[in-house]
Parts: sequence; structure tokens; C-alpha cells
Amino acid sequence: MTRTDPLMAKPNQNKNISRAETFGENGKLKSGGWLVRFVRAGKSYQAYFGDSKHGGQRKALQAARLHRDEMAPKYAQKAPSTRAVNPSARNSSGVVGVRWLTRRVKKGKKTYEFIFATAEWNPEPGVRKTAAFSAAKHGEKKAWELACEARRKGILQLKRYLKQAAAA
Repeated sequence: MTRTDPLMAKPNQNKNISRAETFGENGKLKSGGWLVRFVRAGKSYQAYFGDSKHGGQRKALQAARLHRDEMAPKYAQKAPSTRAVNPSARNSSGVVGVRWLTRRVKKGKKTYEFIFATAEWNPEPGVRKTAAFSAAKHGEKKAWELACEARRKGILQLKRYLKQAAAA
């Protein structure tokens, strides 16, 4: 997919690659290299590409990028639409992307507490949308229902985006 929308995030050339350096007691660089990392479903994969072994920092980065590109299909992430609807083990609300949010505002000596049902979703890569509904204004049940509906509409946006991207 080519980047034609100026608001779309730039692709990261070093996705899944990070720099690792160790320093000696004198503060000088002892060793350095690049790490290629993938973490999927709680399992991690890592490979190290040292500068000295590969003939310098640039060549080590090139080797890391080549390796990452070879390994990427094996460690490809699930489709965003799959991740967007399957709850993780740490989900306590029972609804993916919807949660209760408590905001505390201090004015003078008083602290006020505001409770919201909040929905979050990504209608396309690099874009995050949120909607919050006040429990004080709507009541807890209605605020939760509004947040769930906002999330459902947001996921429909994501599905339309994925369908357009697949057709292109």
C-alpha cells in the first residue's frame, strides 16, 4: 500500500528494530548493534546484529532490516479487525474498547469526580478516535450503551477502511 494521504502516518523503516548499546566503566561504547524483535500472542522472538560482526552500524542495520523482512510473514500480526473484536485476558469490562474512566478535578480545596463511559477505536492505521459519555448527564446504563454504540460505529469505519485497502 502506497502512502497517498498526507495525514496518514509515515511508514516506519525500522519497525520491529531497535538499537542496543552497552558502555564500559569509562563511559565509552563497548558494543552496539541492532535488535529485531517480534512479540505475538505472548511469545517473543529476538535476533541481534552486532556492528563489529557486520562491518559497522549501517551494515548491521541493513542486515537487521533484511532479517526482519524475511521473518515478518511468520510473525505477521492478526488483522486489525480480529484484534478489534476479541477481548484480551486483561479486559474487565466485557466489551472490547469500552471502559469506565474517572476524572478528578481539583478546584481550590475541593476535588470533583466525573465518571465517563469511554469508547476507543482506530478507524485506520495511525488514527485513534475516542468518545466519552458522562454518567452524571446520561445515567450509568445509558452512558455505557452510548459508548458501546460509538465503538460499534467506529469498528464499522475500520471494516470499510480495510475493505477499501484490500480493493486497492
